[in-house]
Parts: sequence; structure tokens; C-alpha cells
Amino acid sequence: MVNKNIVGLDCGNSSFRVLLGKYDGETIKTEVIDQIQNDMIRIGDYFYWDILKIFEGFKVSLKKIARQVDTIDSIGICTWGVDFALFDKSGNMIGNPLSYRNDMGEIYLNKFTEEQKKEMFQKTGIICDKINSIYRLMALKDIMPDVYSIADKVLMVPDILNYFMTGVMMNEPSELSTTQLMSSRTRKICPDICREFGISETLFCEIGEHGKQIGLVQKNILEEIGVNYDIPVICVPSHDTASAILAIPTQENDFAFISSGTWSLIGTEVEEPIINDIVLESSLTNEIGAFNKITLLKNSAGMFIIQRIKKEFDSVMNRTSTWDELDELAEQYDGQTPLFNINNSRFFNPFKMSEEIWNYLLETGQVQGELNWGAIIKAVHESMACCYAVTVEQLEKTVSKHFDSIYIVGGGSKNIMVNKLTAKRTGKKVIACSKESTALGNIAAQLKAFDESLDYRKIREVIANSISLKEYVEAKDGTETVERYRKMP
Repeated sequence: MVNKNIVGLDCGNSSFRVLLGKYDGETIKTEVIDQIQNDMIRIGDYFYWDILKIFEGFKVSLKKIARQVDTIDSIGICTWGVDFALFDKSGNMIGNPLSYRNDMGEIYLNKFTEEQKKEMFQKTGIICDKINSIYRLMALKDIMPDVYSIADKVLMVPDILNYFMTGVMMNEPSELSTTQLMSSRTRKICPDICREFGISETLFCEIGEHGKQIGLVQKNILEEIGVNYDIPVICVPSHDTASAILAIPTQENDFAFISSGTWSLIGTEVEEPIINDIVLESSLTNEIGAFNKITLLKNSAGMFIIQRIKKEFDSVMNRTSTWDELDELAEQYDGQTPLFNINNSRFFNPFKMSEEIWNYLLETGQVQGELNWGAIIKAVHESMACCYAVTVEQLEKTVSKHFDSIYIVGGGSKNIMVNKLTAKRTGKKVIACSKESTALGNIAAQLKAFDESLDYRKIREVIANSISLKEYVEAKDGTETVERYRKMP
């Protein structure tokens, strides 16, 4: 199997990216074809995602790729988790997907007792979280009864795009696990949970298998992008976290990871879910990973906070700043190091993130006077690193293992300040991988469709051959963090 042209869609909360991966039998070389802004849209009381804009943008990118290569050999699609749309019996979408940033999930979760939450965790392996799909499905039954009453199927965001491409309805397992309606033990929809909360199991489709074909791109789309041959769409780990973790270039069995993007997913890989009181008390969860692995992780606030702050800073300054400029402001701040809990609900989606953080720092006596951008940015960087360090320590206790290394994948792997601080706070080697880890894992997973002999380890060997790494190691005397590049052998 050589010379494959493989397309990966990596759709996140702030942008969606289309990459072309060229596989030569040993390595994958990626090229970003397009990066298009993606934002929530507020209509009335609710935030939505414009799924049609994403789909249209993807087709435009495919048309560009079709002109660039002789053949597009396959396509795979990744997005964030938990969000979904409903479809009627005729296969028509009933409105755009609602965003998890709406508060309806929190309202319904708050009705649960601690005993109910514990029982749900024990049945599914997934921790109760206000963003989980189950709580918004319950909410829709009450706040949009007419919409819910005609629903025949539920498709997660990547499932929607796969359906638009192929006409085939399928639920992908890593995404489905973020609903909290799936058991991480059985890798199937949990009938007890469905019965208890009045959600019909028939809403869900056949569960896909990674590396297998979902279907072929529909003829009208082939005509639109200008090709006259069939293009298979492959079932990849379509929760972006799962694909990003697949793209960690290691053969180690025991390591920690941080999938750093809008959210930070801090965890480790295990073969089977760990469902006990220690996991629950540590706010860890057992999501389905690539090729049926389990990713034991904590879902933590991530770059969403600093992205919001940058937008607000740019608005106040009436210009576009650079990330280096924000880092400089943080370095110039010489007051005490301010800290806050990045997972406090007040920072989930405030009207103005910078003012909310500043008010908290004022309330806790960590700062004084007028808003200081350097203090806020420093507080975000330091608080993220502290959160990472605490969670990694919890993971080590939970699995009774010691991790020498923390692999950081995703766009946040390029945040030098947070990487350095994480090395400092944890005392571990921090290895920054590709910022395109999600797309790279997506593309690598598709190789399985062409070569059944490719297992998890071999796919990671291909990844290792394809990227360079940057290591951050805290000096023993604690005076500096050394950066060095390392090309994988």
C-alpha cells in the first residue's frame, strides 16, 4: 500500500480545517488546504452550530483537492463531542445542532441526586457532566416537544457530516460515548439508562467500526467537486480527542496525555474502563478511544478561555494582536502569581471572560485596581498548568502507575508558556506533538481500510515517522525549562 491521498476534516469549536495527507508507505505528509472560522450562532435564547456552513466549506475544500491530486483515495471526519441533531423518519434534519454551551444541560443535571449520578457512572463508565448529550435530549422533550416528537434518529455532529456525504446513517463509537447513553464496558447503547430516562434505543443507528467503510460519496457531490470515480468515507475515531490520542508517537504502554484545544482532555490509555469510587471522586471518565481503546481522562477547560480573552483584548485595542504579544504581557506582569479554578462554572461561558476572571481575582485579594491584561493572561497560563499537574497526579494514583512523560497533542501543543509551566508544575518531561494531531490521527486511522494488518502500534509507527517533537524539561535546580527538538527514529 503506497501513495494514498487521504483527506481529513478536523472541525473544532473555533475553526474547521481540511487537510490532505499523502502516504508513501512509511510516512504521512500533511498539507492544510483550508482553515475556516467556526462560531456558535445565537438565535433567541439558544446557541447553535451552522452545520450547513461546515458541510459547504468541506465540499469547497474537496473540490480544491480534486484539482490537486489524481485521486482522492478516502475521506474521514472528526469533530468535537456531545453535540447532535435530530432527524425525522424521512431522513431530514430537524434544525441545526444546539451547542453544549447552552445551559439546558446543567438545568437538567441539577435535578439529579448524588446517588443517581453515581449510579449512572457505574452503568456507563462516563461521569455526569452538564455537557453530556443525555441531559439536552431530556431537555428537548420539555422545551421543544414538537421537535422531539417527530425525531426518529440522533446523529452526532461528525455522524451528520458523514450522512450528508454518503446518505448512510451510522453512529461512531467514540462520539457516542460522549452522550453518556453508551456503556464503555459493552461499547453499546445502555438499555437501562434509556429506559430510566424515557429515551428510545431506536433513536440510535448501527455503531460503526474504525477503519471500515461507512459508504461512498454521493453522486451529486462527486459531480459538484468534479470527480468521476468513487470515494469511500471511512469510519475514523471521530471524536477529535480520540483521533488526536491515536497520533501520539510512542510505543510506551504507560504515559499521560493532554489533548489541548478548546477543551483540555487530560488522561491516559487503558484497555478496559476503570469504574470505581476513586475514578468518580477524581472526576475522571472512561471514553471510547480509537480501535476500542479506553481513554481514562478528565474533561477540563482549555484554550477556550484564552481565545475569549484574546478576542476581548483585540476589541478593546481595536486591532488584531498576536499570541506572542499576549505572552509578553504575561511575562511583564511582576505581581504575585494569580490563580483560579479554570473549571469553576462562572468561567464556562460568561458574557466577558476577562472581566469575570478579574472580578474573581479582586474578590480573592490576589490583585488590586483596574483590569490588568498581563495579570489575567498569567493567571490563565499558571492556572491551566496547575490543573494539569493535579489531574496527572490523580491519574497516577488511580491506575497505580508513574508517568515519566506527558504528551501534548492538538493546537494547544504550540502554547510554549503553558508547556513550560506544565513541565515546571509536574516535574515531568512534556513532549509537544503535532498541532495537527487530530487530522493526523484521522488520516492514519483510514489506512486500516487499505491494509487490515495495520494495528494500533503500527499506525503509531507511521505517526512517529511523520513528525518532529519538541520537549520541555525542567532543570533540576528549577531555574529554567530546557526546550529541545527531537526527530522520532
